[in-house]
Amino acid sequence: MYSIEEIKKYDFFDTADMTFILDSLTGVVSRQYILGFAKYLIKTNTPFAMAMVDLDNFKSINDSYGHHIGDITLKNIAEGIQKVVGDDGLVGRFGGDEFIILYLKANDYDSVHDFYNNLYQDGPLRKAHIIDNNKIFVTGTVGSASFPIDSDNYDDLFMKMDKALYRGKTKGRNCYIIYVHEKHKDIVIKEREGKSLLEKFERINQIITLKSYDQVRTLLIDYLFRILHPYNAIYVDKNNYIQSGNTTKYYHYEKYDSYSILNKLLEKNDVLAISDPSGIVEKFPDTREYIEDNRIHAFVVVRVKDYGFIGIMENNISRMWQDSDLVLLYFAATELKNRLDKNK
Repeated sequence: MYSIEEIKKYDFFDTADMTFILDSLTGVVSRQYILGFAKYLIKTNTPFAMAMVDLDNFKSINDSYGHHIGDITLKNIAEGIQKVVGDDGLVGRFGGDEFIILYLKANDYDSVHDFYNNLYQDGPLRKAHIIDNNKIFVTGTVGSASFPIDSDNYDDLFMKMDKALYRGKTKGRNCYIIYVHEKHKDIVIKEREGKSLLEKFERINQIITLKSYDQVRTLLIDYLFRILHPYNAIYVDKNNYIQSGNTTKYYHYEKYDSYSILNKLLEKNDVLAISDPSGIVEKFPDTREYIEDNRIHAFVVVRVKDYGFIGIMENNISRMWQDSDLVLLYFAATELKNRLDKNK
């Protein structure tokens, strides 16, 4: 929790009532005052970087462990972010599981890149929090823009920060994106999933109805790769042939019997989602070499009954899988099975 001394070293807070400056749950600056401070910095022409931190899939923590544990987790994360920021800026709670960082030490790309990296490397945004004997792994997505490099006014700066955050979410979350005009200027922030999930189902149905099975297999995995933004998306069949999304190749994998390994991992399940493979390696030691060689850190595997597996994976980063990810993969696997049944 911030102290009066830490807050009031900034002129903006001189006449403010400390009762309302701090968020009652986390002890960081409240929404009204952190946004007011950002506007003050722009008014006084003070260079800074502004970031939004959105915790990934935080609702699942409340649903699984209860709101009491969720609140403690929020406090711990707020404290962790505050420690990383230190005397170089301020942290505020935007609302719910979102935080605002105002970083005053620098605003150039390389400097803020190094700063945000500290939030993830041994920092609060990619960390297992031990609370009441529960090990809760939390990741977050960060979007950032800088004044006056990216914008000279508050509304435009906030919009560009939001675009960067949206880009981080579409890349699979658990990452930080710094706004770069050439890369991000054309981003259109869409409404949340609802309708778009239905549109994805419809596109998968269109692919499944194509005449050529080779085309179905290639386009389906390529589509999953493009919309879910993993490191790779694959289909593994019983003969150990793999369709890869990030290379679009269909090839025989000779080093490992991937089908047998995946069959062992899923046992009697149809879906397996892992954000940290250490538990799998402990349970199935003979999978260690396969997982390490492929640098798999997080993955989802869905059984295409009687035929193989569809999977998506992350390379060397953790990822909090969303319910919509699992639903989409399960739907794709079911539709692919139906198509293969017809080919018999």
